[in-house]
Amino acid sequence: MKNICLILSFFICLQVLASNENTPAGARSFALGKASVALIDNWGAFNNQAALALIKNTNISAYYENRFRIKELSLKAICISNNNRFGSFSINYNEIGFDIYKESKIGFSYSKSLTKNFWIGIQFDRFEKKLNTTYGSQAKYSFEIGLLSQPTKKLLIGFHLFNPTQAKFSTTYGKNEIATSARLGCTWRLSEQAIICSEIQKTLDNSPQIKTGVEYEIYQKLFLRCGFHNHPNTLSFGIAYHYKFLKINLAFSRHPILGYTPATDLSFQF
Repeated sequence: MKNICLILSFFICLQVLASNENTPAGARSFALGKASVALIDNWGAFNNQAALALIKNTNISAYYENRFRIKELSLKAICISNNNRFGSFSINYNEIGFDIYKESKIGFSYSKSLTKNFWIGIQFDRFEKKLNTTYGSQAKYSFEIGLLSQPTKKLLIGFHLFNPTQAKFSTTYGKNEIATSARLGCTWRLSEQAIICSEIQKTLDNSPQIKTGVEYEIYQKLFLRCGFHNHPNTLSFGIAYHYKFLKINLAFSRHPILGYTPATDLSFQF
């Protein structure tokens, strides 16, 4: 009986979470209300691939999001990126689920500067659904593209398009679509210590989602963050510390129905 209740809870939560959507990764994005389309950090492979063109050297990052403190709903992600004279290359992977049901995505991206203040990135994705050994698995392919510009010294504008081919899985009950979405937003540097991020996201058949967040460096390399997004109305907070080659980010949010979600990531730069 306990396992049956767990399975039912899992599928109910998947519907609430809008399964198959493009999920940003990184505790910084999470703390900023997921307003990350114009952020420059090493999680650009999940937020806006164009940003990776501005990340130097080689980065290895790992992320864990314990959704609503239910282990079976946890989101795990890893990203490896390298920037060299040919551009920035990245391989990344994320998954959600457990033995009975699991969704995953692996992506390969390339990012490059087109002009001094304009960058572009493209990523090819492989999506997979696994529904235990009886029903097997399915795989689908698509791509995503990101643009980033800096019209002024203090302003970044980002755009991201996910799954423009409208790839979808086939099920017994018909087509199970992978969400096609577009995001447009900006990051404005208020001072040397503070930034504000904002964006709007639109998926087919859903109302626009507004996201905003604020980051403040309260001490050298010690950051506080907070954010908000609607549909559903969700508040988020976070703290981070950067030390030379190491970055540690912690965050949590509160869903109005399902409760709290903690998240963390760890990044190394070489």
